[in-house]
Amino acid sequence: MMLIQVVYVVLIWVVPILLAWRAVRKMDEEKRHEVIKEIKSPLFFLGIAPLFFGLLLFLTGSVSATGIKFLQHVGMGLFFFGWCVVWVEELLDKNKSTAKGIGMIAVGIVGVATYIYLYNCDCV
Repeated sequence: MMLIQVVYVVLIWVVPILLAWRAVRKMDEEKRHEVIKEIKSPLFFLGIAPLFFGLLLFLTGSVSATGIKFLQHVGMGLFFFGWCVVWVEELLDKNKSTAKGIGMIAVGIVGVATYIYLYNCDCV
């Protein structure tokens, strides 16, 4: 049983990283420099990276036999923080519609409520 958990954790972390690395390697030089420039932006560090790592931490805590609640809660906290940063960035962008911003608020509230309900989070 422990071997299966280790395989799941390795797959959860290694597969997305290898797929991203492979995609960047296939790009031409100009596109690759553009992607590297975007990765160095504050929006990536404060919004997209927490979304990605939060989801991976949540999944890592979920596949364990005991269900490591601490990893699940930290993962969801990072995911929610990243979502908030991306939402604020979308809200401040003048080219985006107000309906999209309201939709993102609704999805975030429903997501947090669902997480609290399903995982019996004792934080509220």
